[in-house]
Amino acid sequence: MSASSGRPTTVTVSYVLWLITVLVGIISGIVGFFSLGDQTNGMGGALVAGAVIAIIIAIVELFIVFRMRDGRNWARIVLLVLAILQVLGVVSAFSVLGTIGLIAVVIATVLMFLPSSNGYFRRG
Repeated sequence: MSASSGRPTTVTVSYVLWLITVLVGIISGIVGFFSLGDQTNGMGGALVAGAVIAIIIAIVELFIVFRMRDGRNWARIVLLVLAILQVLGVVSAFSVLGTIGLIAVVIATVLMFLPSSNGYFRRG
C-alpha cells in the first residue's frame, strides 16, 4: 500500500497504465488527423470524425481514470466496460500503438480487480 494515500500499489500501477492507455488514444487521434493528407477518395470527413471521437473518448476516459484512482467503484466498473470494448475491437486495431494500448488496458483492468485492490474500492 502507498503510505501517503492508503491506495494499494496495484491500484496505483493500474492508474498509471490507464494513463498510458489514454495517452495512446490521444496519440491515435492526432495520427488520424495527420493521415488526412493521404486521403483523396472522399474519406477525409470520416477520418476527421474518427480522430475527434478518439480524442473525446480519451478525455472522458481520463476523467474516469482519476475517479478510479480516488477509489470510486463506479469508475472501476466503467473502466472494465471500456476495457472489454477495447479488447473486442482489437481485430480492427493491429498497430504498434493499438498493441501497447491493449496490453496496458488488460493489465490495468486485472490489477483493479485483484484482492489487494478490492478493499480500496469498498472503503467508500
